[in-house]
Amino acid sequence: MTALTELQTWTVIGGFLTAIFAMLGLVTSSFNRTVRSEVGSLRSEIGRVEGRIDALGVEMRTEFRRIDDRFDHLDRDVQALTRHVFGRPE
Repeated sequence: MTALTELQTWTVIGGFLTAIFAMLGLVTSSFNRTVRSEVGSLRSEIGRVEGRIDALGVEMRTEFRRIDDRFDHLDRDVQALTRHVFGRPE
């Protein structure tokens, strides 16, 4: 049985610890790069979605204006029909 006082034993322990810390550093840096990349792509996707929402808002405002114009014409036509049917001149 080998005792812990031999130099080879401590060298192997040091080598294993060095390998473990190196792997821990590699995994941590890889994880950080992956997270930063995903956050960056998420931010760009959010920017695209915001652009689509803005475009949708513009389109909705345009359509609402068209509907308002139609209601104005409909109101004018209903008033003309009411004057014609009930004979109330204005």
